[in-house]
Amino acid sequence: MNGKTAAVLLSGLLGACTPTPPPVATAPPPAATPAAQPVTTDRYVVIRSATCDTILGLAPEDRAMATMFYIGYQASRLQSKTINIGAIPNIERLALGLCEAEPNRTVAWAFAKAYSKPRKR
Repeated sequence: MNGKTAAVLLSGLLGACTPTPPPVATAPPPAATPAAQPVTTDRYVVIRSATCDTILGLAPEDRAMATMFYIGYQASRLQSKTINIGAIPNIERLALGLCEAEPNRTVAWAFAKAYSKPRKR
């Protein structure tokens, strides 16, 4: 299995493990409000050089998605065949703690260090 396939499968598996919050009821916008402009979703990030201060500045939902990406990225780089799902919160906590301590370091560095800590195989 190549690294891209493993990363896609891992992200799908991990995404299925996260609880989905209940929908929040919202009132429709008033009729006089102009239509919202579409949001541009293209935003490119250089994976190996994104700095910790960048991930720390993200909204919680975006930070959670970035965290899952970087854990999958590290698993792929190390050609891991398995991952301990129970260790994911610890990896995230360790990596974000490293980022808080050294915000000028790269996110990849923080997740590489955090991923290697709980890994036994």
